[in-house]
Amino acid sequence: MGSSDVTLLLRAWGDGDPSAAEELFPVIYEQLKNLARLRAVSTETPSLHPTALVHEAFIAMSNDARADWRDRAQFFAFAAVVMRRIMLQSARARKADKRGGEYAWVQFDELYHSPISVTVDFELLDAALTRLEQLDPTQARIVELRFFGGLAVEETAEILNISPRTVNRQWAFAKAWLAQQVASAEKR
Repeated sequence: MGSSDVTLLLRAWGDGDPSAAEELFPVIYEQLKNLARLRAVSTETPSLHPTALVHEAFIAMSNDARADWRDRAQFFAFAAVVMRRIMLQSARARKADKRGGEYAWVQFDELYHSPISVTVDFELLDAALTRLEQLDPTQARIVELRFFGGLAVEETAEILNISPRTVNRQWAFAKAWLAQQVASAEKR
């Protein structure tokens, strides 16, 4: 199935056609699962397995009455926001566990550009991203689209209506700022 077929199914789903969602899910499932696998919390937290994250995200998106899917990039941008929220809820739930809970760890390789797998507490990352959003909403959105949504520079630029060069520059600044913020918070 081509990207134009996916776009047509996304638009039909947004217009309220439930059969479009049923036809679309198998097509985008593997892409969402790969994205979830890259961003899901560590194996010590089986309650948020990539498959579960994809299913929870798809259900949440299915329940969103304001869905207006223009294309694949816009859909995956929204999926990034939904997955971030689900991951944060899961991390908070584990921490609030009456038995003490555990920290939720996420792979942070891409932000550090490290060949070594670096993990970071997801709540620290989310808190830093929320602070970045207050300082520079565009940089925060770029991180959300690139890190959580897995979108390419060109797709991110298209969604934000900015140049790919600006995306690259802002992405570099945001990664450095977030890495510094998370490192400082971990030392406390």
